[in-house]
Amino acid sequence: MTDHNELWGQAYELGSLIAESPEVDAYKKAKDLMEEHPEIQPLLRKLREMQTEYDRLKEYSQGPHLKGLEESISRTIEELDGFPEVVSFKEACAKVDDLLQSVTTVLANCITGKVNGVPMPKPTGGGG
Repeated sequence: MTDHNELWGQAYELGSLIAESPEVDAYKKAKDLMEEHPEIQPLLRKLREMQTEYDRLKEYSQGPHLKGLEESISRTIEELDGFPEVVSFKEACAKVDDLLQSVTTVLANCITGKVNGVPMPKPTGGGG
């Protein structure tokens, strides 16, 4: 039986490996570039404010005012998507998500195989 401390230690090691991956490195760089862009930051603040307002209003009501807010949110997202820095950031996020999903799948398959008594082959490549 596995000691929980060993399990947490291995999980921490896995997290460290992921944090040092090229995908996470690209994410950090893309995030920094996006955050340093003077035109992007005001749009992001505006978008967050509109999304917060939308969530608040949607909780209590429906109607045409929500439709207008939805359209404003969509326009702001489209405007943000016009910046290469935002596109790069979104692509980097997707790659990190793919990496995490792959790791989760390998873990789930390994656990399922062990529970069902089916030996799992170790992955050979870098994945992704």
